[in-house]
Amino acid sequence: MASDREKIQTKAAQRLPAYLQLAAELEARIRAGDLAPGSQLPPQRDLAKERSVNVSTVTRAYRELQNLNLVVGSTRRGTIVRAEAAMPRVDRATKAPGIIDLTVNRPAVDDFQQRLAEALPHLAEDPRFGQMQEYQPPEGPIWAREAARQWISLNGFTPAVEDIVVTSGAQHALLAVVSSIVEPGDVVVSDRLTYYGLKALAAMFRFRIVGVGMDEEGLSASELEAVCAHETVRAVFTTPSMHNPSVVTMSERRRRELVEVCEKHDVVIIEDDVYGPMLADRAPALITLAPHRTYHISALSKALAPGLRVGYLTCPPGLALVTAEAIRTTSWMPAPVPLLIATRWLEDGTAKAILKAQLAELRARNALAAALLSGHSFGSDSRCMFVWLRLPAPWRSEDFTATLNAHGVAVMPASAFACDRQPVEHAVRINIACAASRDELAAALRIIVSTLADRPRALIGHA
Repeated sequence: MASDREKIQTKAAQRLPAYLQLAAELEARIRAGDLAPGSQLPPQRDLAKERSVNVSTVTRAYRELQNLNLVVGSTRRGTIVRAEAAMPRVDRATKAPGIIDLTVNRPAVDDFQQRLAEALPHLAEDPRFGQMQEYQPPEGPIWAREAARQWISLNGFTPAVEDIVVTSGAQHALLAVVSSIVEPGDVVVSDRLTYYGLKALAAMFRFRIVGVGMDEEGLSASELEAVCAHETVRAVFTTPSMHNPSVVTMSERRRRELVEVCEKHDVVIIEDDVYGPMLADRAPALITLAPHRTYHISALSKALAPGLRVGYLTCPPGLALVTAEAIRTTSWMPAPVPLLIATRWLEDGTAKAILKAQLAELRARNALAAALLSGHSFGSDSRCMFVWLRLPAPWRSEDFTATLNAHGVAVMPASAFACDRQPVEHAVRINIACAASRDELAAALRIIVSTLADRPRALIGHA
């Protein structure tokens, strides 16, 4: 009789068509660097002949890679592997049916939808509703920035209203900072595993990312010091609270060491603190240790919903209006309707209620993950929406990700976060909040565990 693991794998394999298995294999080769940026994928007819499949199978596989922003179609050159900095697609419309998607950092519960449905009929009652059809200041209306202070205070400090710039999410805030302070050719230091949005901006603004290592206390201050001794570093970018993807929260000692290095070498600090509100007890925010050189980024997407698209950027004193010019250039102003909804929720306590529900669900999901992943090496936090699973040899993160894709589960390999070609640990990020339910999460984790016990193998044969 077949074992439970064999049943899971057989069911998963039957669920996925050949084009998804082919897409998974090609994705692994691209992320591993075997297919370099700028290289051309085989013509569809040639690959179909080589694999003994229909051309339509290859066409659909290439389309999946386009949805992941890994390749781009060219009329003259065919299908080309994109630059490493391309940001992945995270919208659900691009996800293949039959895949349990654990790749996106999204809230674990859908309280947002119910609250939004209740709030919309009452928006017209708000005295600020008349401003919805008007242009707003690029830094955001004063009432939105005053409400922002309530959310930012969850990060452990309360900024002055005049230092706050309202943005269309955290990525928009990061773009505003980079465009304000970084010139082409500048060096920005980050963790060697870093947010891929920073890599995309590096390609756009033509600055260079230098990666440094991290340990259980966070980004290495000694390695940062070594880089600063040989390079003119413009800024350091870090996520000190529940680092994405490793889940490490920087210790207070390391934060103070980091600030000391930045003070010594006159380095700007960009603090991505989007997960900070998830933490009740926390070390001081970097901006409180070095307010004159720190840009602090917070947002509502992780705790409430990505669709709200509201972010808050706290700037060093006197620099908010300068930074807001990037908002004017890219979108003229933050969208007023989401701002009004977010502001009302911050004022009446709805935002904190949604956050409380999210944290309760995350505790349950983290407990489930800890039980099912018991015996394996992983980083987690009961308040975090993802787990960092370290892979046993001989698994490589790209091969493991591709194999899981073929078995019906999508996760993010370490290579997606690597800022350079330096070796990184073989691990995957599992977004436990992304599953539609705890049952779906449990099913995906069982497939992951069964795959860990297997050995790498070729995914595609000649059929």
